Amino acid sequence: MRSLFRHTLYTRLLTLLLCLVITIVLMQAGSLFLVDYIPTAQEEIQKIREQQLFWKYHLDMTEAQSSVQTEELLGRLSRRNLDDSDPALTWLGRLSDASFGQRLKEIQSARNDFSIAMTRSSLADKLSAARKVETAYDSLGDAIEHDMEMRQSVIALLQLVGLLLVMSCIAAIALGARRVLLDRLDHLLSLVPPEFAKDVQGASTDEFVRLERMFYEIASRLEGFKAETQWVNQSSGERIRRLIRSQDFLIKFVELINTSTLSEMTLRKILYSLERTLDVNNVALIFPAYDSDSGQRVLFSQYLPSMMQRELVEDAEGSVPIEMVMTTDSGVSMRCLAVAFSGAYDELAILKIEADEGREFEDAERNLVEVTAQLLAMIMGIQSREQEGRRVALLEERAAIARELHDSLAQSLSFMKIQLSRLQSSAVVQEAGSEIQGILDELRQGLDGAYKELRELLTTFRVHMDVRGLGTAIQTAIDEFTQRSSLAITLDNRLVNCRLTVNEEFHILHVVREALSNIVRHAGASNVVIALVFQSNGTVMVTIDDDGVGYMATQGDEPHHYGQAIMKERAFSLGGEIQVMARRKGGTRVRLVFTPKLAQ
Repeated sequence: MRSLFRHTLYTRLLTLLLCLVITIVLMQAGSLFLVDYIPTAQEEIQKIREQQLFWKYHLDMTEAQSSVQTEELLGRLSRRNLDDSDPALTWLGRLSDASFGQRLKEIQSARNDFSIAMTRSSLADKLSAARKVETAYDSLGDAIEHDMEMRQSVIALLQLVGLLLVMSCIAAIALGARRVLLDRLDHLLSLVPPEFAKDVQGASTDEFVRLERMFYEIASRLEGFKAETQWVNQSSGERIRRLIRSQDFLIKFVELINTSTLSEMTLRKILYSLERTLDVNNVALIFPAYDSDSGQRVLFSQYLPSMMQRELVEDAEGSVPIEMVMTTDSGVSMRCLAVAFSGAYDELAILKIEADEGREFEDAERNLVEVTAQLLAMIMGIQSREQEGRRVALLEERAAIARELHDSLAQSLSFMKIQLSRLQSSAVVQEAGSEIQGILDELRQGLDGAYKELRELLTTFRVHMDVRGLGTAIQTAIDEFTQRSSLAITLDNRLVNCRLTVNEEFHILHVVREALSNIVRHAGASNVVIALVFQSNGTVMVTIDDDGVGYMATQGDEPHHYGQAIMKERAFSLGGEIQVMARRKGGTRVRLVFTPKLAQ
């Protein structure tokens, strides 16, 4: 019922229809009442009129008859009376008013008077009583006719009123329908935008169908707008969260590079943080090294990325991110974002982002990757220039030490050798015994060894580290020793993803040069293999193998042989250890193992 009362128009319509039905039912009920009443009343009126006419006819005949015949006619009238116990007459008496009963009583009274007059009165009194009976019959008929006419008038009036009510209800329904279906619907349809009205036009559709379709169309578009708004809000929220994460990443990035050097561990922390910020599968920093034999160096956050073709790398140069879809060796497609930049010593570096194939990179993410690459390029450039400055300063210091040694100690040793030669050539020494001559020979050998060691030390101090790195410097040393001897020297440089300080590079270079120098002087070898490996445990292993005469432990105990001692001192400076051992298949192996400071 509550839901019914909320629909006012429908309730009003039901009320009007109910009034209409009640009015029609009342009209039909009145007509049904008259259907029973009128035939019964007419039948009784006919009987009463027959009695009246019978009495009137015989009374009129008495005027032209003799007294005897008159008596006979009056006797005939006395035997012809209306049946007061007639059920129809009784039913009419119950339905009629009090005048109907009064008329029946008048007939009964008149008939009684006539019966009395027939036994006692004169002929004139008998005729007068008969006239009263005839008059009573006429009054009863008139009363019934009047009652019937009154009832017909009342029913007609009721039907007229009912008809007026029906017409009023119909008019109210028509006016209400016009107000709702025409005026209000037209007003509602006029409020609908034209683009919605064009989509629902049709000759066979009524107003409600068009309005329903319009509301469907509006509702569907509202749902679309709602979904789009939710998506925009969600996207905006996610975009804001990404911008906040990007800002936090840049802040932590700057704090990290300000508080620590750009080591391998620092770079890995940066890659991990960038992966979480962008919510991608993998972030890698690649140093392709297409023009060298040392192989590419790679740092990554999750897994080793797929190798990029050189054409794609050339397209990525210029610190502008490029987006591409690449397929891994296992056949999985992924979307990549790569930006190339210049690293240390103008070395090519690539910052590569790998995500699912369906992932789309936004402009803010592209900008973040580009800014990160630019910061890495700037920091690597600054550190490489600082390292180069330290290398130059160290080289200048070593050159200055070499000049001092050459100008002081070397000249002193040369002077001592000259004086010893003069002493040996003097007559006094020649006249002396063999014991003094042996002492002078030992002194001369000592001076020659010291001078030779000094020359090697000066050579060591004058060695220059190539700005292109340790690999190039070792290759230069290999070329030098190849020209000085008949050795076939092979370099296997596997120092991938390993950064060394200037001192570490110098110590490795001098260990290699010292080992090559020992091989040339003592091993009698033909082939030498130099291997530089960055192991999985974070240590660097340098091995120099030769196929010479092999290693004997007593070699290190020879007087004035400082090669192995110098190499051990350098290994101690690196925080590692060096071993000189014999190979199973012949020859000697020198193995240096240490942990780089930048990897600690």
